[in-house]
Amino acid sequence: MLSDIKLQEFNEKGFIVIKNFISKKQIKSIYSQIDEILSLILRKNNITFKNSDTVDQKYLILKKKNSVLKSHFYNSIKFMDSLNSIVCSKKITNTMKKIVNNKNLFILGQRLRLDHKEDHHHLPLHQELNNISNSFALMWCPLVPVSKKTGSLCLIPGSHKYGHLKYKQSNKPAEHHTIGIVEKILNGKENENYNNKIVKDLFKKKNLHFPTLNPGDAIIFTTFMFHGSTPYKGKNIRWALLSSFIPYDKVPYILDHKLKKMQISYNADYNKINV
Repeated sequence: MLSDIKLQEFNEKGFIVIKNFISKKQIKSIYSQIDEILSLILRKNNITFKNSDTVDQKYLILKKKNSVLKSHFYNSIKFMDSLNSIVCSKKITNTMKKIVNNKNLFILGQRLRLDHKEDHHHLPLHQELNNISNSFALMWCPLVPVSKKTGSLCLIPGSHKYGHLKYKQSNKPAEHHTIGIVEKILNGKENENYNNKIVKDLFKKKNLHFPTLNPGDAIIFTTFMFHGSTPYKGKNIRWALLSSFIPYDKVPYILDHKLKKMQISYNADYNKINV
């Protein structure tokens, strides 16, 4: 059970790290199901592979031989029962209920994200917008060891206290941002005013925190925490489990008959949303 000290840390910093949040057995069950799905796709499409190939090797074979099916695979694995049984387990849901201080939750966006050397994708620093609430907690749990050296998730501790901050490009998805690039900030190569003095002061190398995590350790962070990532530099693939945990009573859509969409627009002023 989450201690009061840990909960206080979450409220103060905007995030906490929970060691061994997901067990080795649970991680093994995810990999086992991924392996079965990849083997099925490769076999049914007459794509050559070895039975001794690892999950990572099979994925990279599929990526090379059939990029469309690679995308189909990626879009489908969020439905795996191994993943959803973990996200909905008593251990995780009870912990998240204590963090968001609510007995009832919506669980949204559970998925696996993967990054590897052949992909140079990263997420610029951003706040978690376009969700169904302005008050929730997010979980990011790597299935492999990660650190600043390997490339990982980074956060700006305490940045959540400013609430929703509007700045240059914040009205569109983070993957389309061309500013707030973590690697550029680390290398002193980003020179922007962001059209927001607070954001300019936050987006500095000295403020970036990269937790060192073992497989199954989880970062739990709050809605307005600025976070981003650097490309993975490890040997294989960086698999990570993600999910959002949202109190029922913090979802405007179920309480306001005038709303047409469940998701809150990027252009909304999240600080003015009261439910």
